Amino acid sequence: MDPKDIVLEISKKIDSITYTDSPRFRKVKDVISIGWENVLPDPPKNTSDITKKELEYLSRLTSRLSFEQKELVKLVDKEPLDLFNGIVRKNDLSFNRESFRDLYYGTFDPVILNLKNKYNRARPDQLAPALGMKVNVMTTKTHQTPAYPSGHTAYTAFAAYLLSAMYPHLSSSFFGRIGLAGYARCLQGVHYPSDNDASMVISGALWEDVKYKLYPELFPEKY
Repeated sequence: MDPKDIVLEISKKIDSITYTDSPRFRKVKDVISIGWENVLPDPPKNTSDITKKELEYLSRLTSRLSFEQKELVKLVDKEPLDLFNGIVRKNDLSFNRESFRDLYYGTFDPVILNLKNKYNRARPDQLAPALGMKVNVMTTKTHQTPAYPSGHTAYTAFAAYLLSAMYPHLSSSFFGRIGLAGYARCLQGVHYPSDNDASMVISGALWEDVKYKLYPELFPEKY
C-alpha cells in the first residue's frame, strides 16, 4: 500500500473513535464556564507538511539521548511537579502539592482527557512508520491516550500559573519549566511539538476562567 494511503487509513480509524465524557464532569461544570470544546484548533492532519516536519524533528531528537536527557524524561514522566522543586526549595516557598493534584484531577484533567478523545491524534511512533520514519520511544504507562493536547505539559502549565499567582516575582522561572516538560515529552518520543503548543493554549484559557473563582485571595484587585 502507498504510504499516503496508509496515513489516510490511519486517519479514518482515528476519526472513528468515539468521543466520551468523564463522569467527573458533574464537578467540572461547577467551576469551568467557558466553551472549552472550541478553544483549540484542530491538530495538524496526519498528511500535512507540519506533521511530517514534526516527525522528522522527533526522529532526529530521539535517535540518541544523553544521560541527562533520559533523566529529564524520567522525571517529567513520573511527576512534572518535580520540575519546580529547585525553585521552591531555593526560595523557601510553600506549595501544597496534594491540594494542587486534587484541583487538577478534579477540574482540569477531565477536560484534557475529553479533548484528547475528541481529536484522537495518533502518537508519533504510530504514524512515523507510514512515512518511512522511526521515532524511538521510552515506553512507560503515561502515553496510552491520544496525543493532542499533551497532558503532562498542561499539568505543568497549570502548576506554573498557580505558582506565578502565588509568587509573581518568580513567574519567569515557573513558566520556564513548562518548556522543559514539553521538551521531555518530545525526547520521550510520545508527543509532537504542536501537542505542547495546544496545552499552553487550553491551560491559559482555563486558568483565566477559573482563577478568580478558585483563588480570590490571590487577586484582591478583582474585588
